[in-house]
Amino acid sequence: MQAKKSLSNISKNKALWIAQWKQESFERDIRSGLNAAMQQGIAQGIQQGIAQGLQQGIAQEKIATARAMLADGISAVQIAKWTGLTPEEIANL
Repeated sequence: MQAKKSLSNISKNKALWIAQWKQESFERDIRSGLNAAMQQGIAQGIQQGIAQGLQQGIAQEKIATARAMLADGISAVQIAKWTGLTPEEIANL
């Protein structure tokens, strides 16, 4: 009942109706902009996560390869040359 009364009062007062319409339009635009920004942020986060995951996978594979090469008696110098790992990284394996 209160909502009906408020609607009736707003409908009678053109200036109040316009102000209400502008406020609702503003709020809708803000929500729309926030939603778009959030979606863009999520997409960027996913892309960054994929890139980081690939880099970590490559690094882990280099380490696994270096360990296998060490187990086969290949020198640290050759392992560094073939894997791109530093001699210090190889020594820490």
